[in-house]
Amino acid sequence: MTPGKFVRVSTRTVAVSVFLLLVAGALVTSTGSGLAVPDWPLSYGKLMPPMVGGILYEHGHRLIAATVATMVGLQILVLGFGRTDRTTFRLGLAAFAAILGQAVLGGMTVLFLLPPAVSSSHAGLAQIVFALTATIALRTSRFWSRFSEQAPRATVDPASLSKAFRFALLAAGASYVQILLGAIVRHTGAGLAIPDWPLSFDKVVPTGADWAASGVLAHFAHRTFAWVVVALVVAAALALGKIRGVEGFRRLSTIWLVLLTLQVTLGATSVWTSKAVAITAAHLAAGGLLWITGVLAAVLLSRLGELSQFPAAAGAPASEASPAAA
Repeated sequence: MTPGKFVRVSTRTVAVSVFLLLVAGALVTSTGSGLAVPDWPLSYGKLMPPMVGGILYEHGHRLIAATVATMVGLQILVLGFGRTDRTTFRLGLAAFAAILGQAVLGGMTVLFLLPPAVSSSHAGLAQIVFALTATIALRTSRFWSRFSEQAPRATVDPASLSKAFRFALLAAGASYVQILLGAIVRHTGAGLAIPDWPLSFDKVVPTGADWAASGVLAHFAHRTFAWVVVALVVAAALALGKIRGVEGFRRLSTIWLVLLTLQVTLGATSVWTSKAVAITAAHLAAGGLLWITGVLAAVLLSRLGELSQFPAAAGAPASEASPAAA
């Protein structure tokens, strides 16, 4: 295996592993296993407790987290020895710092008995780690090299590019806010505070008496803001699909819209099934993929703008951007 291929395989493996860690965390919350192991960093004073019941989910999540954190740390060495560009290496450092912070927040959630603010921050930081590792995987890929070579030759309307970039940033940002709102709903036990969908207590907007119930405000905020995300993602995906001259944008636009449809469906189904474990875990996972699609779209559009704006100097950045992909 060549050094370049080793870097590509390694970074892709790390990004996928972080996503699987998100899924494992979703299973912990979906099964109510957050305090199945009441101590940290040990589990019942042991390195390996009996893997039964909720302990399987909670301690299994810890084992996966420890493994993935080690992989993110080792990724720094891979990026350094693989002679990746400075920006990618710094992203690797940021990812390792973020996942260490994630581990600390994970421990605090147990030691302080699942405070919603800490648990929600834990969920939010996990998505930042995912975004950083996915961006690293993109920047070290063969696709990034081909994209960087095509970009200087592409005839792109500056107004269309600027519009697509703005919408991608807004859609990604809104998706992240929605993830945080979803985390608050999960960690305050408000997942079924409104038991029907698409209406709320058989009404478009809950009435005064409905608001008195615990969790209704958080649930309704998450549900309402979802439509802001829908509007922004649709606008961003349509603008993205109009970019011509470089590969990937139309396919990314289609994937984005498919993920959006899936996420809305899973959100509704989680209510209809009274938060079935598989559905709620899939809802969180699809939300992460929706967010990361927006992040990668913004990164690619930024790269296109950088290279198409300065075509005479594009050769150097294109070759520096991903020597591992050569």
